Amino acid sequence: MSLKRKILLADDHVIIRRGLKVLIDNYFGTSEWIETDNTKNIIELIKSNNFTHMVLDMQLYDANIIDIITQVKELKPEIPILIYTMSSEDIFGPRMYNFGISAFVSKQSSEEEVIKAFNQFLDNKLYFSEHLQDLLNNQNNNSKNHKNPLNSLSEREFAVLGYLLQGDSIKDISDKLDLKPTTIATYKGRIFDKLRVNNLIDLRNMADVYNYKSN
Repeated sequence: MSLKRKILLADDHVIIRRGLKVLIDNYFGTSEWIETDNTKNIIELIKSNNFTHMVLDMQLYDANIIDIITQVKELKPEIPILIYTMSSEDIFGPRMYNFGISAFVSKQSSEEEVIKAFNQFLDNKLYFSEHLQDLLNNQNNNSKNHKNPLNSLSEREFAVLGYLLQGDSIKDISDKLDLKPTTIATYKGRIFDKLRVNNLIDLRNMADVYNYKSN
């Protein structure tokens, strides 16, 4: 690319950030990287920098990226976004695709796949694994993907689900999402009703069945 790349990298694990930067710079030449480990800084950094690309983890220590991805797209709709995460591709891949991201890559991917994804991404092309493409096709064809009960949750319910599975209390979640504890309790009740579970043990078991990872 003739234009100097300036990449926002949001991940709350410093080892992941360092390793990814070294890998990508070795293969594609040195980029300017701006790092953050929390969602609060993302919006301010986007406002004060002219990024060419963004690499975002799904789960940062202070919030789920779902909570702010709409703001990110509204501020800089033209900038390609790659999601690099441990969160389930089956659950989050289609959702993030619907948000208009350019690539979704699992942290469990091989180095070869990561390089392949970034080759497309840095060339401003889309990249989704063959598995995710199949999921998207199934979604479009109203097939088995819709049978996943987790897909019945709203975006806010999804965020609350993630915090519940991390062991956060109602108060913890209300503080993180800046909502009243009674509101969080209502979301929790809706989640239990939609997923037909009665306790956190059953909730975790269902999350395991559908390959959901909260971090």
